[in-house]
Amino acid sequence: MGRSKILALFLVLFSPLGCGTSGEEDNGVEYLPLQSLLVNLEGKRHYLRADIQLLIDNKIHAEKIKAHMPLIRHTLIMLLSNRNPEQLAAAEEREKLRQAALQDVTNALQKYGASEGLKDLFFTDFLIQ
Repeated sequence: MGRSKILALFLVLFSPLGCGTSGEEDNGVEYLPLQSLLVNLEGKRHYLRADIQLLIDNKIHAEKIKAHMPLIRHTLIMLLSNRNPEQLAAAEEREKLRQAALQDVTNALQKYGASEGLKDLFFTDFLIQ
């Protein structure tokens, strides 16, 4: 293979327009899913299973936040446990709970300097039994 062909191949693979990685990938938002949470609710045999995803502003911040998953899960379990199941059935109460969860997770991550990039928190599944 001639030098010009090698140079052309190198330019195609490592240029932003080629098949190589571009800087834009680090600027996109990331949805970071958490493992399902299962907690006891107030009363006998009432449970909440919630799937939650965090909206992070880029991959770099997502990696930093990922390192604190045990802290995030603990914070959410403490917030969600022993809630009144009848109250959680109302959409406005679930929205208040979502906002409280975002605030609690942000506060917990701030203690360890890792809250930068966390934009939002979403319940992607919310089952009360």
